[in-house]
Amino acid sequence: MTRAAPWLAALAGLLLTLLAFWPGYLSWDSAWQWWQARTGELDPAHPPAMVRVWQLSRLALPDPGGMLLLQVALWWAAMAAFAQALGGGAWRRASTVVFIGAWPPLLALLPHLWKDLWMMAWFALAVALLAAELRAPRRSLRVAAVLALGAGVAFRHNALPAALPLLAWLAWRQWPGRGLRVGATAVVLAVLVQGVSWIANLAPGARATPVWPVVAMWDIAAVSIAEDELLFPEDWIEPGLTVADLRRDFSPFVNVPSFASGQLRLNLYTEFTPEQFAALREAWLVLPLEHPRAYFAHRAEVAAYLVGFRQEAHPDYLVLQPTIVPLRDNPAVAPPSGALHGWLQPALNAAVDTPLFAAWPCLLASLLLAAYAAWRRAPGDGLVAVVAASGWALALPLFLLAPSSDFRYVGWCVLAALLAAGLAFQPRPGARRNPRPL
Repeated sequence: MTRAAPWLAALAGLLLTLLAFWPGYLSWDSAWQWWQARTGELDPAHPPAMVRVWQLSRLALPDPGGMLLLQVALWWAAMAAFAQALGGGAWRRASTVVFIGAWPPLLALLPHLWKDLWMMAWFALAVALLAAELRAPRRSLRVAAVLALGAGVAFRHNALPAALPLLAWLAWRQWPGRGLRVGATAVVLAVLVQGVSWIANLAPGARATPVWPVVAMWDIAAVSIAEDELLFPEDWIEPGLTVADLRRDFSPFVNVPSFASGQLRLNLYTEFTPEQFAALREAWLVLPLEHPRAYFAHRAEVAAYLVGFRQEAHPDYLVLQPTIVPLRDNPAVAPPSGALHGWLQPALNAAVDTPLFAAWPCLLASLLLAAYAAWRRAPGDGLVAVVAASGWALALPLFLLAPSSDFRYVGWCVLAALLAAGLAFQPRPGARRNPRPL
């Protein structure tokens, strides 16, 4: 019964999720990937790996609900595997599954058919495998963890930084105490994982559209407004654009309104030469050098919204999007309904502006957990530190590169903090079962 407990709890969580949220929520991004799965036309800006999984689900499962089934099945399986790896009695294992898997902000994100949820679930499974490997060191578990991390990176283009601490841990488990081999192995694993992601997201014949210009144009707009001077290369704006126009359209927490008027040109709709891309890149990269106060003020404001320091001013739709967006010829789909949904979704919506839906408490908790692990230095505390570091490794690049302040971008920061806490306070096995502690 003890070993079955976390899987029974996960099954209950799976059924609850499906009963409350079938067939899932589709934001514009989700609806766009559904359209790609239906038509076979791929957009490399959105990971084709997710589209291919969606295409497979359509062969045997209802659409789009089948994708929700696969998503939540992976999620709850990862939670059960993690609880099983931690050990303890039946109630403790079941409680771990429920506490982490149904943590309110994570449960609220779970019905959204987003690549972020797939990345988080694969990374959680990797952590579960690493926790199991601590108790029973086996190369097969380490290989499985690398594959899970590779799958997670394939589902989210910016996920590699979050994988790096976990890959370094894997390298250390393979070569404990051998610094040069650990470093070399970590680099090889990172290249391998990124290579798997690149292969999984190949889209032959599809137009490869760089996504960084969207961020660059938003950053340049923010600095132009602050300096009261247009700083764009002339090929990237429509004639007659003024700083007043930028100020009229600009939003400090999402980039989309800046492009609504069409006065800022985007490579999504306009062909640009390599020289024009180079000019935009140069104008973007000099911002922190030539306009440091305006640039870092803008990025600090984005980060504040992203981690939840300004929740009252932050639009709720950048936290949750419990709806189904119609797009092109996608079939009309009835949104989730029923008594359970009618009770649960309003309760989650009401908590959006509370600290539960802020990433900063989890990032702070990760720091404290890493410090506690470094101070205690008990067997396995190294894994606590690297899981905590993984959340930070995802967040830090976002402070400079996030195109908006969507809460889902930092969902892994929340989950990583909970997993690190579970590892820090797990029942401790005897030292003989963990012959190579950090």
